[in-house]
Amino acid sequence: MLQTFQFWVTSFGVSPISSPQSIPHSNLNDQRNQMDSLPDLTGQINRTSPYATSFGGLSDIWRCTWNKSGSIVAVAVKSIRSQALDEDDAKKKSRRLRRELKVWLRLRHDNIVPLYGTVSGFGQFVALVCPWYDNGSLSSYLESRGETLSIIDRFQLLSDISAGLQYLHSCSVVHGDLTGSNVLISSDGRAHLSDFGLSVIVVEFAGTSYFTSALNGTVRWIAPELLAIPEEEGAITIPTSNSDIYSFGCIFFQVLTGKAPYSEFKRDAQVVVAISLGTKPLRPEFPTIIDRHWSFILNCWSIEDCRPSSQQVDEYIKGQLHLLQHDTSSPD
Repeated sequence: MLQTFQFWVTSFGVSPISSPQSIPHSNLNDQRNQMDSLPDLTGQINRTSPYATSFGGLSDIWRCTWNKSGSIVAVAVKSIRSQALDEDDAKKKSRRLRRELKVWLRLRHDNIVPLYGTVSGFGQFVALVCPWYDNGSLSSYLESRGETLSIIDRFQLLSDISAGLQYLHSCSVVHGDLTGSNVLISSDGRAHLSDFGLSVIVVEFAGTSYFTSALNGTVRWIAPELLAIPEEEGAITIPTSNSDIYSFGCIFFQVLTGKAPYSEFKRDAQVVVAISLGTKPLRPEFPTIIDRHWSFILNCWSIEDCRPSSQQVDEYIKGQLHLLQHDTSSPD
């Protein structure tokens, strides 16, 4: 315990905390023979700028176009940064990345960002090619459009997110990095989950740690147990379906309030201190979160084994959306 405390103080100056249409899971196996290789789109992808559009903590995003059978399609290309690697290590990590991307390639759901394929020339490893979403991330969407969103609009977003998460878990896929930046909004205002399963890989490739990467902006959505220091040096804390549920509670909070959790703190290091003390995000006075929603959010933030399942989350959100739609359509 003392070593854990010293690690955090030395590193950070803080102490740690000790339904849309989809393909059923059973059909995923049938797709494996058809999709056992990643489409290589190299030569079909063109940059729209010599510079990346955005720079994440451990990756870069490029806005590009894809010449798809004569049609020009706007796409996002995501390249993962890496520390300097020797040839053997680079090959091992490349194979690991491709395995994870093949899992993504097989997933099919209205609320999951599709993976079109990969492209070379954007970094040491192949980069991911996905659709470009003009409305950007959930965080930027709430910031720019928040005042125009009704409570039904907000619960529609939550319904999209919970449906996508429930689908991932039904396929034994853990998202691992469910934040306001990894939910993308399409032109029709619907939400889509992105970058699932990549959080551990990105951390490994960068030669850093999961808790170090959390200080690049994700700590406000991260489950407390993922900030614990592994007992063995070099070990990595692995996200679980339970940690995804904690993160969904943070998304629930963000969508209802328009603010990221712990917005009362400016610095991520302050958030780490709050989490280490067991402090939950403050319940806002305005906009208010009604009691039953706040209770459900707190359930998502409870200890690991006491959190609801993704199916229970999806059922709750869809039930609340149905009630809101019914109240709106009912005559006075």
